[in-house]
Amino acid sequence: MTASLTTDSVADSIYQNILTSIIQDIISRQTVKRKLLKLQFPDAKPYYADPSGTLDIHGKAKQADSAVYIECNVCGREVSGNRFAAHLVRCLSRGRR
Repeated sequence: MTASLTTDSVADSIYQNILTSIIQDIISRQTVKRKLLKLQFPDAKPYYADPSGTLDIHGKAKQADSAVYIECNVCGREVSGNRFAAHLVRCLSRGRR
């Protein structure tokens, strides 16, 4: 009627206890974080996930990088959005020479 205690059964029991404690700790921390975020930002909506990759995180169609043009405040030229950083580095370094 008494269960025999072996090294394997004790080790398994300790392992299960530690594993359960770790899982419960992670779940409780995440629950607290989620509740705090919900209190701080009650109207926040989750981001939209599009598996095809054609929509951005707000659920709108992605815009091609080359379609966005930004006017440089230094020289006044229209520069493509994906080249703006490189243009700005060159544009600002021209005055130092």
